[in-house]
Amino acid sequence: MNLNVLRYAIEVEKNRSITGAAKQLFISQPNLSRDIRELEDEIGFSIFTRSSRGVVPTDKGREFLQLAKKAVRQYQALEHFCAKEEHGSLSLQVCVPKAGYIHAAFSSFLTKHAKGRTLSVDYRETGTMDAIRDVCLRSASLAIIRFSDRYERSLFSLLKRKELAGEVICRFEPLAVMSERHPLAGTSVLTANMLEQSVEVLCEDTSLADYLNEPAESEHFPSVIRLHEGSGLLGLLSHLTTAFAFAPPLPESVLKDYHLVQKKCQGAHGGQNSHGGQSAHSGQNAHSTACLPGKMTDLLIYPEDARLTRAENAFLEAVRQAAPAMQGDRSSRPGD
Repeated sequence: MNLNVLRYAIEVEKNRSITGAAKQLFISQPNLSRDIRELEDEIGFSIFTRSSRGVVPTDKGREFLQLAKKAVRQYQALEHFCAKEEHGSLSLQVCVPKAGYIHAAFSSFLTKHAKGRTLSVDYRETGTMDAIRDVCLRSASLAIIRFSDRYERSLFSLLKRKELAGEVICRFEPLAVMSERHPLAGTSVLTANMLEQSVEVLCEDTSLADYLNEPAESEHFPSVIRLHEGSGLLGLLSHLTTAFAFAPPLPESVLKDYHLVQKKCQGAHGGQNSHGGQSAHSGQNAHSTACLPGKMTDLLIYPEDARLTRAENAFLEAVRQAAPAMQGDRSSRPGD
């Protein structure tokens, strides 16, 4: 009997709807229906009565779900117990965005804590919704997610419904990162108009916008390369001397390794927030399509009932230390 499928059945009962539960679980409705049917075939009785008005537990299904909830709680307690590190082992399961400072923090964490220990480490670079799903399903203990401020209210509402706690790691205005051989590399402060003749490299993660049924942020400049695998971004910028990308401030060691520079940008910022605001090109002249991206946030998330292990706290401390110049106001819980 699969523990995740037990969680799926509990979510179906909570929502009284297969479709509603599928959305909350970030899986497709047909797949969820199939999993519930297979679970019912395995145990030999129906958990739910289905009708046009939704689903409700059968009498036997209600007893089953009570036991399933107890089993899930006990398993979570067992996970927390087993996650307490012994001196000879180290365990960490984390989802993060593609970010130079987080990667540097991860390397620092391993250098300091991994020597001579048996490792069980799962470090995943994922999109926002994949990270939220993995934390909800407990396949990752914690995650750092990145989002535009235009989605903040909708995202915090989602995290509250999912019973996820959060802490702001940093808020930042993206910098323009480019090769040290780029024609603008010697300019101290850039404007949107200066960048308009260059190629913008976009590393897109539209999963949050898609889930919220909101428009994704449009490209900021007319000439664009969309890079759907972010791991090659810095290498591409190093070799393509007419290109740039907006990114969080990178450690100097990373810039040096890839022969890159990062520049502040001034001017009007694009994008319309989810509750009204300026259009994508407000403040620009009528003949220009160039605009700058808005502020971004990197947010730590984890289940509200979780107690972080020593390894998880050590990793987070390394992350915080790797981004001292970017730290902003911190909150202990989404939506406060």
